[in-house]
Amino acid sequence: MAGAAAYVKRKFDDPVFTFQYYQVLRYLVSIILSVIMVKSGIKQMELGQYEIWIFVVTSMTFFWSAGIKNALLSFYPTLDAENGRKLLSGVFIFLSALGILFGAFLFLFPSNILKLFTDQTTLPNSNVIAVYLALSVPVVLTENILYLQNRLAALIQYTHWSLGVSLVIFLIVAYFKPSLPNFIYALLCTVILRCGYLLWVLYRAHFFPLNIVQLKLFLVFAIPLICNMLLSSAMDFIDGWFVSRFFDTSFFPVFRYGARELPFSSILFSSLSAAMIPVLIREGYHTDILKKKVDRLMHIMFPASMLIMLMSPVIFPWIYSAAYKESAFIFNIYLLILTSRVLMPQTYNFALHQHKIIIFSGILEILVNIILSYWWMQMWGVYGLAMATVVAYFIQKAILIFYNSWYNGIPVTRYLSVKMYLFYCFASVITFLLTFSLLK
Repeated sequence: MAGAAAYVKRKFDDPVFTFQYYQVLRYLVSIILSVIMVKSGIKQMELGQYEIWIFVVTSMTFFWSAGIKNALLSFYPTLDAENGRKLLSGVFIFLSALGILFGAFLFLFPSNILKLFTDQTTLPNSNVIAVYLALSVPVVLTENILYLQNRLAALIQYTHWSLGVSLVIFLIVAYFKPSLPNFIYALLCTVILRCGYLLWVLYRAHFFPLNIVQLKLFLVFAIPLICNMLLSSAMDFIDGWFVSRFFDTSFFPVFRYGARELPFSSILFSSLSAAMIPVLIREGYHTDILKKKVDRLMHIMFPASMLIMLMSPVIFPWIYSAAYKESAFIFNIYLLILTSRVLMPQTYNFALHQHKIIIFSGILEILVNIILSYWWMQMWGVYGLAMATVVAYFIQKAILIFYNSWYNGIPVTRYLSVKMYLFYCFASVITFLLTFSLLK
C-alpha cells in the first residue's frame, strides 16, 4: 500500500500528468452525463435539441477560447511573476467580454445563429443557453492558471469538486424531474459555480490592473493560434453541420454519442501537446521527454482501442439503449483517429511559433474533409462522413511531419517509435475491418 501511495504521489507531482488527469476526468464525466440523460427517460427529440445547443455553443466559442488558452501556455512562461499575473487578469477580462458579446448575439438573434449551424430556426431555452455561453467562456482559464502557477494540489481539488458537482446536479434532475429545460438549468448551475471559483482563484493570485499594452502584444501573438484552433474545430463543425442538415434531429444524439474518439485519447494527447510547449521551450528541442511520454501512451491506447472496437457494439446498446447501436459503428471509425493523435509534430511548431505552416495544413485538412464528407456520405451515409474525418486528420499530421523533418531538422523518430507505431496502426485497421464486417 505504501508503495502504491508513493507511486500515485509521484505521478501527481508531475504537472503534465496532473493537467492530463483533469482533461481525462472531464471527458469521462461528459460521457457519464450523456448516459444519465438517456437513462432518465427524456425523449430522444429533446436529447437531440440539447446536443444541438451544445454543438452551437461549442462552434461559436471553442476556437478562439482554446486558441487563447494555447497562446497563454506559450506566452506566460516568458514573463516574470508580476507581469504573469497582469496577463492572467487581462486575458480573463478579454474572454469575459467576448463571452458576454457572443452571449448577447445568441440572446438577441437566436434564429439567425441557429440557421448558421443547423436547419432549425427555433429551439427552446435559447435565453438560458445564451447566459450559459457568456459564463462558460472565461471558466476555461481555471485549469490553465492552476497549471501555469504549478498549483497542482488546487488543480486536483478543482478537478474533483467541479466534476463531482456536475454529476450530482444532473443525477438529481434525472431522478426527480427529467426534462430538457431542467437539464439546461443544471448545466447553467455548474458553470455559475465554476465561474465563482475562477474569480476566487484570480483574487488569490492578486488581481492586478489591466495592462493594455501587454494584452495587445499577447493578442497579436495569439491570433495565429486562434486561427489554427478555428481550423481544427472546423472538423467537428463540418461533421455536425452535415448531420444536422441531412439527418433528422432525433438522429443528432446518435451521431454525437458515437462521434467520439477513444475515451481520453484526444484529451490525453492534446493536453500533452499543450503542456509540452513550455517544456520544449525550457529544455530545448533535442530532449526526448516528448517521445517517452508518447511511447508510454501509445502502448496503452492502441491495445485499449482495439479491445473497445470489439466491445462497442455490445456496450453502446447496454449503456444507452438499442436505438444507439449505430453509434457504436460510428465510434469504431472515430477510434482510427488515434493513428493521427499519436503523431505530435505540431508541438514543435507551436513551441517554435511556426504558425503559418499549422494554418496552411489546417486549411488543407478542412478542404479534404469537406470534399470527402460530401462524396463519401453519398456512398456510405454517416459512416462515410466519419471516415472522411479520419483521413483529413491524418493528412494534416503528414504535412507537419514532412515540414519538421525538412525545414526544422526534427525527424519523426525524435518524438515517436516508428516501427511500433506502424505495427499498432496495421493491427488497428485489421481489427476495425473484422468488427465492422462481422458485428455490423
